[in-house]
Amino acid sequence: MFDEDYLTLEEASRYLRLSLGSIHKLIRQNELGASRKGRYLRIRRSELEEFANNLGEREELPD
Repeated sequence: MFDEDYLTLEEASRYLRLSLGSIHKLIRQNELGASRKGRYLRIRRSELEEFANNLGEREELPD
């Protein structure tokens, strides 16, 4: 299916404790990178962790 190094936008939303709309906005503003896997956007786990380190507290990443 999908490479486990990528997360869905919903998983990223939970991880960062932001709304899905905020995740879309961050992607549109090029503050958070995303790539298309088939018809779906995915965020690289390492990029999300780097972004989250600049935000402070966060949830654990899903396995």
